[in-house]
Amino acid sequence: MATVCPLPATATDAAFARAIDAAVVARCVRDHLGAGDQAVELAPDYVRWKDRDGSIVGWRAKVGPAGTATYVTVRTAPLDRLRDEASKLEHREEDYDGLKSFALAEHDELLLVTFPLDRQMSDLRRMVRASKVRTVVQENRRDLVPAGMRFSKSGSSWQLVRYKPERRAVIRWDLGFKNDQKQRLRSTTWMRMVAEPMPARQALVAAAAGAGIRVPELLTAPHDRLLLETHLAGRPWEPTDRQAIPVVANALARLHRAPPPAGARVHDAAAELELVRRAVDDLARLDPGLAARAAPVAETLMRATPTDSPRRVLHGDFHRGQVLLDADVALCDFDRACVGPAGVDLAALHAHTVLDGDADGAFAAAFADAYAREAEAPSGRERAWWNACALLRMVTAPFRSLRADWPARSTSILDAAAGAAAAVRP
Repeated sequence: MATVCPLPATATDAAFARAIDAAVVARCVRDHLGAGDQAVELAPDYVRWKDRDGSIVGWRAKVGPAGTATYVTVRTAPLDRLRDEASKLEHREEDYDGLKSFALAEHDELLLVTFPLDRQMSDLRRMVRASKVRTVVQENRRDLVPAGMRFSKSGSSWQLVRYKPERRAVIRWDLGFKNDQKQRLRSTTWMRMVAEPMPARQALVAAAAGAGIRVPELLTAPHDRLLLETHLAGRPWEPTDRQAIPVVANALARLHRAPPPAGARVHDAAAELELVRRAVDDLARLDPGLAARAAPVAETLMRATPTDSPRRVLHGDFHRGQVLLDADVALCDFDRACVGPAGVDLAALHAHTVLDGDADGAFAAAFADAYAREAEAPSGRERAWWNACALLRMVTAPFRSLRADWPARSTSILDAAAGAAAAVRP
């Protein structure tokens, strides 16, 4: 058996080993979801691991001679539970791009679910159909259809941009329009689906827009877990682009100065420590050796909790991937937006840069210095505390993305967390 990454040190479920073996999963996709004669290419994407309690493994897939792109979710659990899950999905069975919606591979003890079927986000199956998207547009935003034109199903296409099975999906729709003179236009819309409502999300986005930051405009929200937003122009903020640090820091400072709206989720030091505690518990299940090193770091952070700074409007998941650069700065993906100390956003950027390979945090440190020139910044000790917390919560991220080098990468991130925590010891 050749798993795509090392198994957790405490893994005991043989089915999970099969769920992260590309050859086994490709065979199951071919023989159980397909007709038994289709070529299958797989790339590991995501895992939620609970060993014998049941895990979810996400694979990006290309199937068939044309290499049709799709996504396959592999579930593991005791076989009786998988049979029960399969029976609950029977009424949702349908073919999609030549694959069944789901299949139970009993011999391998795996339940395979094909995108867009999702147990928690029932809208997902509808929102990848041009006819359903047309209905949403016509019922909610007829003004999106250019004058004298009509929706073109054949001229419309979609792309799955982000997906965490049973939690969140982001789809880019390029909507096509046509008229009797054979003129054609395309317009890009983004669909965001989540399994749970996001408190005051739109009020927080509006606060960012009020601060002069370019953000996605809400087109329509058929309900609180399905949003259609405008497209944001701009180029990604690349890791080598340090020249953009001052303008991005200015934009983040403006966001933090926006008036906090009522009803927004609060992310304070107590909330952060609860996430740290959960992260250490997760790490104990994943790798007891790493957990033994992480525990004293967490204890240091609990003893040295800073007094909460003034509450700001926060992006909540701030990193380079959320920034688009054009003539100005745009921020996207406000799904975790909240209110809390500025250190939350600065630490998120720091942890992501370390995850991306900037082990000494120099890029994030330069950003924090630029931010301090624009707004009142956390003290060095407070910023180190938030950095250490964010890094500790990031230790399991290399495994969650099924990186082949996750033990080494997780160790490196834990080293960075311990280094940050050393600056906050009481």
